[in-house]
Amino acid sequence: MPPSPLLGTGLFILAAVVWVVCAIYAYRLAPGYGRGAWPWAILAIIFGPFALFALVLLPKRPAKPGHGRQHDDPQAALYERPRKR
Repeated sequence: MPPSPLLGTGLFILAAVVWVVCAIYAYRLAPGYGRGAWPWAILAIIFGPFALFALVLLPKRPAKPGHGRQHDDPQAALYERPRKR
């Protein structure tokens, strides 16, 4: 009895969902490891769980100075919406 084409379609959909979930996790985790969110999300779309695994295994980078929100005017910070964590 040949395998059902529906079985292959289901596995393809499951793999696509796993790849998208890995891309979302990579996008959210990358800044915490001192890496760019978008490049790692794209890598996770291409390589899936392997990119996410590599992101977690690579050593953390220190945060670069000047990459936070800083203002010359201290009053400007009062009008900024706080970021959700």
